[in-house]
Amino acid sequence: MLLANSDLISKRPAQLYYSVLPFLPSDTYLARQCPTPRGCISVLTGREYSWTSSLFALSGGTVAAFARGGHMLAVGREDGIHIYNASNGLLNSSIRTMSSKDYTPYLAAFTEDECGVVVVSSHRSYPNLKFSYQVEKFDLVKQNGQICRITSPDDFYPLKLSEYGSYVAFAEHKNRDTRICIWKTDGGDDISISLGCADKVRDLDLAGESAHLVAVATTHITILSIPSGDVQQTLYHKDAEFVHISRDGSFLASRTWGEARLWSIAKRASLARFKTERGCSVAFSRTNRLYKAEDDGGRVYDASATRVTIKSFPFPSIVYSDVPVPHTFKSILPTPDESRILIRTMHDIQVCSLKFTDHTRDAPRHDIIGIDFSGDASLLALSTRITIEIWDARTGQRLHVIQSRSRNPRFRRVAFSPKGELIVSVSEDGIIVVDVRAGVLLLPITYSFSPPGQDLTEMNIHCVGISFDLSKLAVIGSWYDPASDKVIRCLYVLDLPSGTLLHNLDCGDTPVIQWSSADQYLLLETRGRNPRYLNAETFQEEALEHPGDRFQRPNHLYLEGIMLRIRLSSGRKGPLFSALPSNLDVEYFSSRGDRACVFNRNGRLLLLNTSGLETYMEICDIHFEPEVSCIKLC
Repeated sequence: MLLANSDLISKRPAQLYYSVLPFLPSDTYLARQCPTPRGCISVLTGREYSWTSSLFALSGGTVAAFARGGHMLAVGREDGIHIYNASNGLLNSSIRTMSSKDYTPYLAAFTEDECGVVVVSSHRSYPNLKFSYQVEKFDLVKQNGQICRITSPDDFYPLKLSEYGSYVAFAEHKNRDTRICIWKTDGGDDISISLGCADKVRDLDLAGESAHLVAVATTHITILSIPSGDVQQTLYHKDAEFVHISRDGSFLASRTWGEARLWSIAKRASLARFKTERGCSVAFSRTNRLYKAEDDGGRVYDASATRVTIKSFPFPSIVYSDVPVPHTFKSILPTPDESRILIRTMHDIQVCSLKFTDHTRDAPRHDIIGIDFSGDASLLALSTRITIEIWDARTGQRLHVIQSRSRNPRFRRVAFSPKGELIVSVSEDGIIVVDVRAGVLLLPITYSFSPPGQDLTEMNIHCVGISFDLSKLAVIGSWYDPASDKVIRCLYVLDLPSGTLLHNLDCGDTPVIQWSSADQYLLLETRGRNPRYLNAETFQEEALEHPGDRFQRPNHLYLEGIMLRIRLSSGRKGPLFSALPSNLDVEYFSSRGDRACVFNRNGRLLLLNTSGLETYMEICDIHFEPEVSCIKLC
């Protein structure tokens, strides 16, 4: 981010400093000494209370491990192993791998004396999709590596590395006999333990090297001694796909794709159950606490007392992916003293301090899936999966909550009528309209319609709007047409309140519609193309001489792709950092008049007063050219 915009930052350092003051966490010395200056954005709600928990970030890396003392961090990449200072993220040394780049680091562990790192790498061959593993030992003193074991290509099977890399354990199925194989990485004698069955091993995990236990998940969960193979305990968790055993072998966590259980192995008892997402990652600490990471933050389950206690900790916003897909979290790992936690995602490795407190005055929200302002910027509408909320945008107070379910869990369009009397949104059954003043749904409860031969439940609703005189609804929806094998996107205009379908037409890839503030015209906007104007009475396109009189746009902040821009009433534009910090990682954004609302991926909801932007530009004497009028979100 800094390198990409270094020229702009170097030219305006005072501007950068001045513009960031309103966003300082409120419980900091500088924020207390320097209240929001004149001519700046002010934060009405959602200002952070203290600094983020993130200590440093490392790019890339498919595996990571802390040394026994917690002062070193090893990160494995395709080119080798990289050793960092675990307190500040500074690189100490790098050792290139002896293998080809076909192998990707899969597991890693420091040796007990901290003089070496053992890395297990995996390779998947095409087109037969066979897997093979190799074990490589890196000597941190001699700064070299040596490959000590390589497995033969086979179907995928689980493999785990012991606490200090002394051995690996994996499942092997031959001649209707399933066995757990233990390979010593120092060249010692291997061990093979029969399970006495032909069941497929779904997962396995190793306790600490002093405990000599392995947990194996088949149709049930078996805890075995190493090397004798004696069964220490058997647990039953239907469809368990993953197992994790604590370092001393006292506790076990088992997971399906939707549920996890925490077990006492000695008591053979389930201590706690909790729901999990597909991208969930869990790990035991050295003190038997179970850490869990999901998109809504972290949890710690402590079973050391008579009952399981649960604590929560937030993640910094940069942990979250730019693309809302599952499997964001790859692994988590607390430091040996549990003062920090490592979070490895698809994009980077984060090391964060563990603070079991909220970092905002308001608890993070992970339920918002749509936002919009009224035309005069006095009201704010928020949509969730089950509600529509109406807020006072002047004070940041919530006024009404309307119960209504949406069928889309990730996106729910919500829009005010031009004068702010009504709100239109999407529900499970169709389109709903809310009376803003009363805070209730209008009758009929839903407006249902369908394309010829299609069910409304199969339609995706992309945009909704109400005409200025409250007589019509406009909806853009898409649906799959099996006859043409294409996705059809149409504009529908309905009568309000009867719900009668008046017109419909194929609108191509038009993403946005807007009703005129004065008459029956619709603006259809497609990125990269000229806007189109539709007469909603005749349903014919027309050329308007002065469209700006009918379709007034917000005059300050707007989102364009991944660019946040400032547009002032004079037409001048300014860079991103004069408006919003780049680490907000915007999920939803809306701006109208002197108000802006930002919802980001770590659950921060910011309501901003932007009335000072004009003054701000004058104070800073900003004269940016169009080509440098924005900063890309790197």
